[in-house]
This record gives sequence, C-alpha cells and structure tokens, in this order.
Amino acid sequence: MSQTVMIEAFGQGIDGRTQALDNVFHWMEPQGLDGRRVLVLLGDIPVRLDLVERTVRALSGAARVDLAARSLAGYDEAYRSALIRLLGERGDLIEIISGEYESLRVPTRSYARQLHKMETPERRYIKQAFVSRCLAEADLFVVVRGLELNRFSGVHGVFATVLDCVPTKTRTEVLSYAGYGLMGEALLDVWSAIRGVFLFGVVDGERAREETFGRTAETSVILAGIDPEELDGYTLIASGGRVSWSPFSSSASARIGRGGRGRTADVASNIPLDELRARVPDGFLQRPPVRTAFSTLPVFRFSGRPDNFDTLVCPMGAIEDGQSGIPLVRRAACVACGWCLKEYAEASASRR
Repeated sequence: MSQTVMIEAFGQGIDGRTQALDNVFHWMEPQGLDGRRVLVLLGDIPVRLDLVERTVRALSGAARVDLAARSLAGYDEAYRSALIRLLGERGDLIEIISGEYESLRVPTRSYARQLHKMETPERRYIKQAFVSRCLAEADLFVVVRGLELNRFSGVHGVFATVLDCVPTKTRTEVLSYAGYGLMGEALLDVWSAIRGVFLFGVVDGERAREETFGRTAETSVILAGIDPEELDGYTLIASGGRVSWSPFSSSASARIGRGGRGRTADVASNIPLDELRARVPDGFLQRPPVRTAFSTLPVFRFSGRPDNFDTLVCPMGAIEDGQSGIPLVRRAACVACGWCLKEYAEASASRR
C-alpha cells in the first residue's frame, strides 16, 4: 500500500455510496487478522449501517470482533438489534461507560521514540492510565465514525475517539493541563499505554456534522486511513484545511499536501481538494470568538442543574458546581467553545 490516506467522493449514480465504499475497503485490505481480537470504536452518533457492515466484513479473518461506543444512548433499538445480528456469536456490542476499566502503566518514552508512528518527547504527563477493558484487551482496533467538525476543536478524530474509552479520572488528568499542547501530550501518554495496534480508520462524510450547534451539511465523501496522524490531518481538508485547535489530533500544522511534521503525505483522492472544501458551509469554518478591544466573549449561564451533569463537558475546566447546585461558568477561563450549549439545554449564551 503506497498511500496512507484515501479521500473518496461519491459518484453521481444511485449506487454512488456503494461504489465509494467498495473502493475504500478494496484499498485498505487489512492483513494479519488470524486469531486476533479486533475492537471497532464507534462514535456516540450512529453512522449508516452499511459502513459498519463493510467494516465487520473486512475483519472477517479475525477471531473476534467487538463493536464499542462511549454511549449507546443515541442508538435506537432497531439499530442496536441490527448491530447485534451483524456480530452474531463473533463479538459483542459494548457501551463503554457501562463497562469496566483497567489500570495501565504508561511506559517511559525515550527522546524521539516512534510511538504509533508519532514522535513524542521524553517526559510523561500521566504515569497511570485507566482505559476501557475492551480496548485494553484488544489486539487491534479500528475507528469508524461520522465526520464531526467543531469551530473550536477542529476534527473529532482517532485520538479523541480513544479518549472516549477512558473514565472520568483519566479524562480529568488529560484535561487538567491548561495548554492544549500539554493536553495532547497527556493524551499520547494514554495512547502509549494501549497494547493494541491501530489498524485503520474510516470517517463517513456523507453528512458532515458541526458538533457545537448540530448543523449538518452534505459533503458526500468517505475518508479512510491507516495512519492516525494523517487521517486526522486530512480530515481537516473537509473543514477547509484550517489549523485544528484540538489536542486530540496531531495535525495542528497540517497543510494541503503536507503531513503533520511537514513531510509529504501520500494521499489518494478522486476529488479536487478545492471542490471538497467548497462543499462545507461557511458556518463550519468559523474560528472561536476572541476578545478584542471592541468586543467581549458572550456570557454563558445555566438556568438549572442538568440531569447527568458533568463539569468535564468543558474542555477548559471553566464550569464548576455552584452553591445552589446550579453550575457556574467562570468567565476568566471560558473561551466560548460552546460545548456546554451542545450538551445541556439548561445552558445559554448572551452578550451581557
């Protein structure tokens, strides 16, 4: 395989999606599955069933295939039943937040050591990581999710999906670092503790979703890759090629035609990149609001305490419990990313 990333746009025919999936999975052709246990990590929002079916079929040589998502709350009964039938006796459908976690020791990293094809610095930011048991026990893992973009955090890619597999304790440790670069290093510590090897990722961009406010747009493209760094980086193409602010992909310096560390990346694409970027509405490409001499950030407030409230919904740690039980948003730490608006109906924003 000469390329590490494939961008496949749907054709004009009625079977355009089917043909695109055929091309993508023929291109990947995973090898070395005999006797291995494979975990397929899904997003909280279900992708179309045909993509999951093709993924499981591509992993037919494995001894066991499990499907897992952080939460199955967004999966209706019919969809869950279809996934269970698809797996049969070969594996289970797993809700990560309802399962058990294992404590994994983060190995000491030597200078410039290659870690899952990524160079990492010497020091450790986390020494002990708690990881979902299903991921800790997997020999190989795959990421399959919808294309989700965010004006604050760029792309919810492979690394953020792995973060879905850790409990509150480890998530708190990762998010406790105020700088996004440090958060990214802490997440790479979690990544280094995982025994399983990343096999491939597929991002369904038939309908791209803007995470904060839930807007969707037709992009009609499938993105696939065998290198998590490049897959995250080239997913940014669909968000206009803008720099990601997120610690959850290593693509902060990704540019069109270049990899995250400035090297030329091998990309197969059947669509001009300018056309791909043109398919994404302007509303998906907005940068986070910033303070200027003439404006201020909006003020975020809660009208009541949401059910299942978790202060970790805020990536900056700006939300805390108020004395009355109603969450408070500390304006000094808030960067107006909008995650609280996405998660809780009780949250609102105003200019004063």
